[in-house]
Amino acid sequence: MKKVLALAVVSLSVGLPLAMNTPTTAHAAKWHQGTPKVLRGTWERMETLGQGENAFKAPEVANITKSKFTAYLIGDPYMLGKLKYQKTDRHTYVLKGIETSYSHKPDWVRIHQVGKRLQWQVHYKAGRYLKMGLWLTKK
Repeated sequence: MKKVLALAVVSLSVGLPLAMNTPTTAHAAKWHQGTPKVLRGTWERMETLGQGENAFKAPEVANITKSKFTAYLIGDPYMLGKLKYQKTDRHTYVLKGIETSYSHKPDWVRIHQVGKRLQWQVHYKAGRYLKMGLWLTKK
């Protein structure tokens, strides 16, 4: 009986501190409020539109704040508000929000950001995304 009691005391004295020191891990699959700080700011590049005599340059811009994503080239902007984000890969984030310009329905944007360069694409049907665009640089 003494051996069983001694074995129980030893196993608890070794096992309990190890069990209590387990690190808590962040769950990347969790949706977080707002946008990650690394994405915030103005991202742009100059793009040539038209051909020949009619060619001109216009900025393609993506502006990301804590609660809004706005992108435009010429004409109508694409805007999302009430944002939540999820980190899906080392440099890839998905922003989920309400499209505020026209439909006022939920929409998603996938953003691939490496250093001072960023690509974004809009969610399409059935869980697909449109093809990645060109790289924008941080202003």
